[in-house]
Amino acid sequence: MNTNTEKRTFFQWLNFLIPYFYTAGITLILAWMIIASILIGFTTLKDNPKAFFLQTENTSNNNQSIHTPEADINVSNQPEKQTAFSIIVQPFVESNFNQIIFRGLFLLFIWLLLFLTIPVAFKRLKRFKFLNLEFEVDNIELAAIETVEISGTKARLMAYFTGDDASGRTFDFLSQSTIDFKEVLEYFLAETQLGYKNHPINGIFTYKIYNSTAPEKLHDLVEESKESGEAAVCNKIDEDNLLKKSYLIFYFPYNHTEYITVIESYSYSFDILDKYLFELLHKTISKNLENIEYMVALTNTNESTNVE
Repeated sequence: MNTNTEKRTFFQWLNFLIPYFYTAGITLILAWMIIASILIGFTTLKDNPKAFFLQTENTSNNNQSIHTPEADINVSNQPEKQTAFSIIVQPFVESNFNQIIFRGLFLLFIWLLLFLTIPVAFKRLKRFKFLNLEFEVDNIELAAIETVEISGTKARLMAYFTGDDASGRTFDFLSQSTIDFKEVLEYFLAETQLGYKNHPINGIFTYKIYNSTAPEKLHDLVEESKESGEAAVCNKIDEDNLLKKSYLIFYFPYNHTEYITVIESYSYSFDILDKYLFELLHKTISKNLENIEYMVALTNTNESTNVE
């Protein structure tokens, strides 16, 4: 069994955790606004129930300095000047409830700006609009080009499997007129793994080969592949979830032995071309082994005839 492991990079973990980090920050700000409002409301209702529902006139002036009775007479005779600011704006701004709301909105605004300054946080963002600011990402053409490049790379791998180079490499595994199917399969899976790892596929996966039985959690996929004769694929729903894997399972019997190839990845989702590629790999190896063993047997027969 191959013991290769897939290492998840720091940036993959960062891309996975940052959305949760921002969600936690927004939740924390909203929770602070709600709790602070409840505490102020409870205190106001306890000390001055009337002020909880109505705006009370503030007749005290803490900043007033010591004055003489003559000054009191002059002040009392002069009507207090009230402006639109003192009547409307000042009570609104000085309200503890409103201060909490303003402070919370300010923190949310800063948090959203921070969200926009870290590209990895909105990797899947297509359009974002805040007030009169609108950001839109259009990667349709780039995605189309990448799809063509990826498909072309997989097609070249398929051509390599069916070419003379792969047949020659398979012949190198000949030992005492026989070739171990599993050994050859592991070799070409390692080459495929290396090809997927590079640009433009950038797909990292690990592989394991089981005889007859596979882990219980893969039982349904193994049965699906066994019944259909094709590779079975199960991709995770959230591609950025680094705690779950995507699987490609292929059941392949050869020479009275059952082989179950398990391809798994934390970061790569398998498509129909991947199914065809790994199916072709198994069938091509089987065909090459049969041809080589037949040629070896035929050669041994001719040598025996010549000796006689």
